[in-house]
Amino acid sequence: MSPTGRRRYVTQADVARRAGVSRPLVSLVMQGSSHVSEAKRERVLKAAAELGYLDNGVATSLAGNRSRYVIGFLAQSLANLVFVDVYENLAAQLAPLGHSVVVMQGGFTPAEEDRSLRNLVTLRPDGLVVVGYAGSTSALGAAVSSILVVAITRQIEMDGVSWVYSDDRLSSELAVDHLVRLGHRDIVHLAMPADIPYEERADGFRVAMASRGLRGRVLFPEFSARGARIAVEKLISGEDLPTALFCGNDVLAMGALEALSAHGLEVPGDVSVVGHDNTAAAAHSGLTSVDQHAGEQGRIAAGVVMRMIESQDFPSVTEKHRLDPRLEIRRSTAAPR
Repeated sequence: MSPTGRRRYVTQADVARRAGVSRPLVSLVMQGSSHVSEAKRERVLKAAAELGYLDNGVATSLAGNRSRYVIGFLAQSLANLVFVDVYENLAAQLAPLGHSVVVMQGGFTPAEEDRSLRNLVTLRPDGLVVVGYAGSTSALGAAVSSILVVAITRQIEMDGVSWVYSDDRLSSELAVDHLVRLGHRDIVHLAMPADIPYEERADGFRVAMASRGLRGRVLFPEFSARGARIAVEKLISGEDLPTALFCGNDVLAMGALEALSAHGLEVPGDVSVVGHDNTAAAAHSGLTSVDQHAGEQGRIAAGVVMRMIESQDFPSVTEKHRLDPRLEIRRSTAAPR
């Protein structure tokens, strides 16, 4: 504890003093450099152990070890299992190569996103991966001139931004086609909020329904399981319940399932339900859901990041990857009674 009462972290300078060497030499040891004698390496590691020093991989990278990179990861919400899946697969590709991923939550409003992105940029990452980015572009526009940016789960049409994306219009087409083939004609879409960047799911739903001569009802509940429960309860109480629901993500679908169960309605006997994202929760509950290949998006993004860093071609050269979603059919959908 320092004299002021505040905690003080052990630094490489502390290790250098204890070992009787220079701080740059300590840095070389922590980087695993071969340009250090074995005797000095042992002295440094012994001093580090005695002081309780923990190597900061991010700081080491920033200090100049350019064989290891720092990637900033900004997720709209860390409570969203899809974004966790993206992160885990991204990190699984980068960690074995010695690279660090610094995670920050962006939030749902432009102001939150802007603030979080600016904070992340102050760490001087070699690249940025933004997931579920809702559209605030002031900070992003400033970042792309010097930092490579990869957007995942949506396409951001901005110079200097690469993206990895699953076709949301096709997602809606798959869901509607499956339900219509089962015999459903009255289908309601519980959409993602209009102010976050998944409007193509709602637009795709409307187009898919209209192309079949059907009216597509779209509701915009609060973006939570609770919001979906309230929306479905209103449909039930208003005696305007459709035979099928297509939900903008699995969180909304879980809320819909809870509301239907609470009112004694059977799924799929009374109402069929389709979700989106094919999360572990969907598999566990038997929910039919659209799989946007979140893990694959993370793996592809890792490759994009490394190619861009190593080529130094950004922002003049970017990569665009659009994946085709697939529908995972489970027991929550069936022909209407």
